[in-house]
Amino acid sequence: MMTNEQAEKIKEKLLLHLKDFPEDQRDFIKEKILSMTNEELEKFLEENSIIYKEETEGQCIFCNIVNKKIPSYIIYEDKENLAVLEINPLSKGHTLIVPKKHLEIEKIPKKSFSLAKKIASKIKSKFNPLEIKINPTKIFSHALIEVIPLYGGEKERKKAPEEELKNLQQILKIEKKQKVQKEKTNLLKLKARIP
Repeated sequence: MMTNEQAEKIKEKLLLHLKDFPEDQRDFIKEKILSMTNEELEKFLEENSIIYKEETEGQCIFCNIVNKKIPSYIIYEDKENLAVLEINPLSKGHTLIVPKKHLEIEKIPKKSFSLAKKIASKIKSKFNPLEIKINPTKIFSHALIEVIPLYGGEKERKKAPEEELKNLQQILKIEKKQKVQKEKTNLLKLKARIP
């Protein structure tokens, strides 16, 4: 159980990230954060996989996901990006492309957008949504790309059950293409023969 002092410190940190949310939602979110009891705050942190420990204090949640300090449902990883399933999705297959560097939106690499398109294509082939939105955004000061399939009737985000996320992870996982090493073969060189 966290102390009142710890709860206040966490609320202060959460409020610092309000600038990353749409302006029309800020007052509502601020009111929600400030009105939480210590128990509600702990539950919120747990439900959103936000770990509050000395080693992660003050660090970005997405940097912690990239550094594997927070568990996630990874569907793809390379040197520049990590693609994970959103644990509070708007719809089935909602994915986040997280650049491994803490960047501004304008500096998201082209490779991140290419990966978003590849994931959108896989979601389209597996689940056939009506539309797929690819939105660059900034959450907790970390630029990322959301890939959001829309099936019609999406209203709010909901916590996805672990079993569902594991299943989606298996369906949407993208394997990196392994580089095939060409074997050098020693060919015997023959002189051209004139018939």
